[in-house]
Amino acid sequence: MGYLRELPAIGRDIGSVLLLIGAATLLPIIVGCLYQEWYALPWMASSTAAMLGLGGILHLLPKNTKPPRASLSISATAVIWALVGFLGCFPFIFAGMPFIDAAFESMSAWTGTGFTLTTNLEDWPKTILLWRSLMQWIGGLGIVAFMLTVASRSGLVTQNLYRSEGGSESFMPSVIATAFQMWKIYLILTLIAIVAILLTGLSLWDAVNVAFCAIATGGMSIYAVGITHFDNLALEMVLIPIMLAGAIPFRLYYIIYVSRSFREILHDRVLHMIIGVFLLVSAVLIVELSVSGMPLVDTLREGLFMAGTVVSSTGFQNTTFAGWGMAPILFLSIFLLIEGGQGSTSGGIKLNRIQVMFEALGWWFRKTLRSPRAVVPMRHDGKPIYGKYAEGLIAKSLLLILLYLLLLVGTLIVFLHDPYFSANLANTVYDLCSCIGNNGSSTGVVGPLMPDYAKIILFFVMWVARLEIIPALILGWGILRGFDTQKGSKKRG
Repeated sequence: MGYLRELPAIGRDIGSVLLLIGAATLLPIIVGCLYQEWYALPWMASSTAAMLGLGGILHLLPKNTKPPRASLSISATAVIWALVGFLGCFPFIFAGMPFIDAAFESMSAWTGTGFTLTTNLEDWPKTILLWRSLMQWIGGLGIVAFMLTVASRSGLVTQNLYRSEGGSESFMPSVIATAFQMWKIYLILTLIAIVAILLTGLSLWDAVNVAFCAIATGGMSIYAVGITHFDNLALEMVLIPIMLAGAIPFRLYYIIYVSRSFREILHDRVLHMIIGVFLLVSAVLIVELSVSGMPLVDTLREGLFMAGTVVSSTGFQNTTFAGWGMAPILFLSIFLLIEGGQGSTSGGIKLNRIQVMFEALGWWFRKTLRSPRAVVPMRHDGKPIYGKYAEGLIAKSLLLILLYLLLLVGTLIVFLHDPYFSANLANTVYDLCSCIGNNGSSTGVVGPLMPDYAKIILFFVMWVARLEIIPALILGWGILRGFDTQKGSKKRG
């Protein structure tokens, strides 16, 4: 139990993050005052008080001069997501949602999944609606970014925390500088999105909320029928590049910021993959929907928009899937698991890992066809890599892909024992892939009529998937067996 001595250091930094998020909750309270929604302020203040209170208590823990081990640092990421998932749900409870539904709604927003269990969204005050959009915006970039802004010391092994959520590569030598640049870029993208959406005819209130959810690839809406409330073709076409912008690795934006040129990123393979996958999915959907007899205008509108929302991991949808056959639904399900690039606001397996698998496959073929004595390097991003680095890259990517597939298969096996889910296999598969990919577009299977046990399971599925599984596994293992692995290995020796 020696690891308990390190928990105060982790607690202090978790407390710092909760204090920052608690301060962010003041924005919906200010909006509530502007709209004179005095009755809603206590609802919102409950989450503010909970986050600031718990954050303040944790921040008072004694300092620890020694940095905690990496397993505790990575576990702290999982703890933060779990805490904000629960603490952020209080306003939804006061808005009339049962506790399980409110917790699901909160986790769905924080993880950028975008599923909703609300039945009376139009009755909610603007205070709570903005909080719901803000949760997606904050969670879109990753609460880990908050860790980076406050971890001026090595107390949370910030590089490990960043990698657990945002990928294996940071784009600046300083972790703190990375965090600030990420938020600066994110704010600029958000402002651009707001202006672009305003030009389609939306009000400032609607534009801000839609922009928050689009650039964060969250996908929730402040209207019960979602984005179709506006019935605005121009809006839907503008949202496609905004959603894809959120799915692009943020290091590319930093390259543009530093070089003042688009030349270098135009050769980036992940960007090429995102555009290529979007065009592929769009083409297949347009052909499939045309064959089904859908009018050409609706085919183009639904095909392009749903391709953008699936590839970007956003979850906005301009269709109820009425008239869609099983083939396009299952086809989309595949891409719901993959989605954008590492270091972006997207969820899912990430295109980077699929890229590594294709590169590994090509490497294997080249090695097989060449002489056994020939040294054939694996090429990643056009550069040769050798030995253990290549093997480690392949192993990590393959492990994450297998874990995501196991999560899908395991959840599907449990759910198919229930007639509610087994009645429509294709729709159930689609919604589960959407959940695990933190997408949120739905055929209607995931909704308020879903059994409570399923809501609880999907609460944890969204949490685990957004963390990219490993931090949740390390946290679970640490709780059961302890984090002090070095001590255990000495005993075995």
